[in-house]
Amino acid sequence: MHEMITWLVTTIGAMGYPGIFLLMAMESSIIPVPSELVMPPAGYLAYKGQMNMIAAILCGTFGSLLGAYVNYFAARHLGRPLLLKYGRYVW
Repeated sequence: MHEMITWLVTTIGAMGYPGIFLLMAMESSIIPVPSELVMPPAGYLAYKGQMNMIAAILCGTFGSLLGAYVNYFAARHLGRPLLLKYGRYVW
């Protein structure tokens, strides 16, 4: 368990703010990346002084918002045609 936590902190630290943004965008879109694996290591790094807490929060928030917008616009523009075409196979 300790090795996994160390790996998460090291990975988030190496990826920096763009990594937080990207992983949180993936979390809110179609790829399931739990935010619980992204934000706590960022908070720990901010506590240690290796990241800015406000910047980490903003990157996480805006990344999550971008992922949600991607889902919304994909469903808004593609949802009905895909449902009409393939819905009978699912429901």
